[in-house]
Amino acid sequence: MLNVTIKPHRPYLRATAGQQKLFVMLKMLPMPEAVRGRPRVNLAAVVDTSGSMREPAPGPDPELIPTDPVTVDGKTYNATFKGASKLDVVVDAARRLVESSHLQPDDLISLIQFDDQSRVVASGQAVQDREALLDAIGRLSEFSGGTQMAPGLRNAEAELRKQADATLTVLLLTDGLAIDEDECRRAAAALAELRARIVALGIGEEYNEDLLAELCNITQGKPYDFRDMTTLPQIFESELGSATRQVVSDVQLTVKTVRDVQLVSAARVYPSLADLDAAQVPLQLGSLEAGDHTVFILELDVPERPAVRARLAQIGITYQVPARAYRGEVPPVDLPVEFTAEEALTAAVDDEVMGYVQQRNVDNLVRQASVQAGTNPEQAAKTLQVARSMTQRLGNRGMTVALGKAEDELRAGGTISAGTRKTIKLGARTQTMKMGGPDDVPDNVPSQDEIRRLTGA
Repeated sequence: MLNVTIKPHRPYLRATAGQQKLFVMLKMLPMPEAVRGRPRVNLAAVVDTSGSMREPAPGPDPELIPTDPVTVDGKTYNATFKGASKLDVVVDAARRLVESSHLQPDDLISLIQFDDQSRVVASGQAVQDREALLDAIGRLSEFSGGTQMAPGLRNAEAELRKQADATLTVLLLTDGLAIDEDECRRAAAALAELRARIVALGIGEEYNEDLLAELCNITQGKPYDFRDMTTLPQIFESELGSATRQVVSDVQLTVKTVRDVQLVSAARVYPSLADLDAAQVPLQLGSLEAGDHTVFILELDVPERPAVRARLAQIGITYQVPARAYRGEVPPVDLPVEFTAEEALTAAVDDEVMGYVQQRNVDNLVRQASVQAGTNPEQAAKTLQVARSMTQRLGNRGMTVALGKAEDELRAGGTISAGTRKTIKLGARTQTMKMGGPDDVPDNVPSQDEIRRLTGA
C-alpha cells in the first residue's frame, strides 16, 4: 500500500578520502489500496481570544475612526477601526470550516479558546452537532485576557483522545507571545505521542515564530505566517482537506547503520519542512497524504573506506492505514554505495536529491541570517544573498522575492522588520518545492479527481 523510493545523493564516494557526507532521499507515496477509504477526522480548533485579537486584522490598511477613550485589558484606545478585527475574521473562518463539505457525519470538531485560561467551548459531531458548534463560535467574542497557550493545547489533547484512531489535527491560531512556552512544548510532545499534528497560524508581528515552528516540528505539522488574514478561510479549508487525505499514518522508520556509519540528522523536506529527532528509534515520520509524494532526507556521516562496494545501512518502514484497519511494512532495504578512486564517478550527484538538500540549507541560512541581523547586518545580508541564489536555482519565486525584500531592508536600515523576519523564517518551512518531474509518479497512482472521490475530500 506504500510506494517507497530510496536514493543517495551520490552512488559513488571517494575511496581513502576521510569522512564524507551522504544524503539519502526517501520518497513515499500511498498506493490505490490505501486511498480507497477516507479516514475519520478529529479536529481541534484552538483559538487565541486574548485582548489583542480585537485589534484590526492584518491586510489592507484599515480606516482609523476617532472615539472616546476605551480601556480593554489594560490598554487604552482613542480610536477604533473600520473593518474586521482579527477575532471577527477567525469567527467567520471557523463558521465556514464547520459548514465545509469536506466533513462527514462521524467526523469530530472541537472549538477551544485560550487567553488567561482555556475552555472547550463546544465539541461534537460535524453534522449532528453543527448548530451547537456554530452557536459556540459566535460566543468567542465573550472571552478576553492574556496569552497562555498551553492550557488550550492540553484541552485539545483531551478532546482528540475521544477518537484517537482518526486523523488528528490541531488548528492553533494566535497573535501574541505566550507566557508559558516550556509548557507549550510539553503539551506538543503529548500531542505527538497521540500522533496529532499541529498546524500553527501566526497573525501579525508579535507572536513567537520560533515557538510555533518548534511546536510544528515536534508534531510533524506545519506553520503559517499571516500578512493578510483574508486568506484564513481558504487555509482552514485546505488543511481540513489535507486531514481527509492523510490515508497513511504512524509511519515509522528504522535505520540500522553498519560499522562507524552515523545517522546525523533527518528531516521531512516536502510538502513542507520539519526536522526529525535523529536519535529516536524508530524515527517517527508522521502521516502521508494521498495524491503526492512525501519526501524525507537522511544525513549520514560515512568514515573512510578503501575502494570497495559496501552496504552502509539497512532501512525498514512500518505504517498504518486507518480506514482499512491495516498495519503494513516495507521489507528491509539495503543502502549500498561504491567507494572508488575514479574522480569522474565521484563527481556525479543526483539533482533531485540535492534539490531537497538545498531547500533544507535555505532554511538553515535564513535562521542563521536572522540571528546575524542583530549584530552584523552586513554579514546577514550576505547570508541571505546565498540563500536567495539557491531559491533562484530551485525556481522558488515566492521565497526569492521574500529574501530579496529582507536583503533590501538590511542594506537600507541595518535590520529586518518583524513581519519580514517571520515571513522568511516560516516561508522557508512551508514554501518548499517539489523536485523531479511528473514522470516520477507510478502509473497506477490515482488521479486528483479519483482521490477526491475516494476520500470525500
